[in-house]
Amino acid sequence: MRRIGSLVMALAVLYLATPAGGASMSPEVGDRLVDLRKSIEFLEKTGNLVVVKSEVDPQYELAGIAKQYEGKKPVLFEKVKGSAYPVFMGLLWNREIVGALFNVEKEKVPFVIAGAIGSWRKDKNAFPSAILEKGPANEVIQTKDFNLYDLPIPVHALNDGGPYFDSSVVVVKDPATGIPNISIHRMMVTGKDRLSFLIDPDRHLGAYLETMEKQGKPLQVTINNGLSLAPWLVSAIPGQGPGKGEIANHLIGRPINLIKAQTVDVPAFADAQFVIEAEILPNVREDEGPFAEVTGYYGQKDKRWVMRVTAITHQRRPIFHSVLSGQEVWNAVGLTAEAKIFSIVNRIVPDLKAVYLPPGGCGFYGAVIQLEKSKEGVQKDAILETFKAFPSLQWVTAVDTDVNIYDAIDVEWAVTTRFNAKKGFIILDNQVGHILNPMVEDGKVTKFGVDATAPYPRTATFERVKFKTVDLKKYDIKE
Repeated sequence: MRRIGSLVMALAVLYLATPAGGASMSPEVGDRLVDLRKSIEFLEKTGNLVVVKSEVDPQYELAGIAKQYEGKKPVLFEKVKGSAYPVFMGLLWNREIVGALFNVEKEKVPFVIAGAIGSWRKDKNAFPSAILEKGPANEVIQTKDFNLYDLPIPVHALNDGGPYFDSSVVVVKDPATGIPNISIHRMMVTGKDRLSFLIDPDRHLGAYLETMEKQGKPLQVTINNGLSLAPWLVSAIPGQGPGKGEIANHLIGRPINLIKAQTVDVPAFADAQFVIEAEILPNVREDEGPFAEVTGYYGQKDKRWVMRVTAITHQRRPIFHSVLSGQEVWNAVGLTAEAKIFSIVNRIVPDLKAVYLPPGGCGFYGAVIQLEKSKEGVQKDAILETFKAFPSLQWVTAVDTDVNIYDAIDVEWAVTTRFNAKKGFIILDNQVGHILNPMVEDGKVTKFGVDATAPYPRTATFERVKFKTVDLKKYDIKE
């Protein structure tokens, strides 16, 4: 694993050079990256699914059980009190399982995503999605007498303000161009047809809503619950703007179908398990929060934006999808941010070989970058460019290619034996911070970089101890 960076780099070059990021993906793999039910069937078939058959309460109990499996196998809750629908959690909290769903090693997933982004930038119209009248997501249509409380929406943490949609993809049209944009937001149920929700600063949804509020008009959306990895991961890619949903098409190498909504002029994903049609009410603010956030702290209650639900459609046997704030969100952001950081920084600093946003950095705030230094000083350039590529970061550690960036002990070893704070500590004062981090004050925070690379050129002093590689299968060993 010591030379993992070289392997990953070679694969990155391969994917980034591929005309279509998903062109070589088999139909079977592509299907399970679009259809959540097929993902779940694959997990069960490969022994990677936990099934809870006992009835569970969606308030606290469901999340309490899920927490016991976090980072391990995904969990399907077959019976949820007060609802006719099962709940699925954990699709993204184990990177090895994510790799299996993509049919690649876990380290390659960010580069598959990066390849799709690169392909989309070259030809955004290569795989145009069709907008159909009918699809699985509107097999059952409710435009009257619907009730959000009929859905098994969990209350996760003990101080959460209520049931939350926290994994659903919001589709909205740019008011100026009509081009759809997709993103994920936390949305708290406050009534049978009402949601209050948070918009992070500098999000496209916020800009669109500001435009509509000036006109005194509602902004229409569809809320798509129960999507598989392709559209779900793409919705988390930061800063791509309108039309980024097409990246998911490039990811699997074919169009992903959409459907017409019943009450709003915004499309929905045809393979969603549930579609909530809604309009964001102009200039209305109501209580939202608290909510257990990715930092491990609560996002506090405040007056925030409001949606009025106008219809609910769903598949005949839908499965509700939720995420536990923690490793699953860290991986969702990490996988997409790693792809973005690598594709941007590697063009400026070709010595960059790999990027990893570890769980301890909550997916948003910390990065380990791997370099094959061609000269002394390039590591500082790479650290600074990494901060620019993903402004939410608060720390970046640079290591050499003989350090496994996915192994926290190995990274700590590099910091211990190769980091000299006198000359390798980079401090960036008064930087823009991320809204959810409690250490950010008035929107600002001090960031730091750590140069844990060996001096260039490498001397014998910094040569790592090596041992013979052996295959334990060749030995008679009883464990």
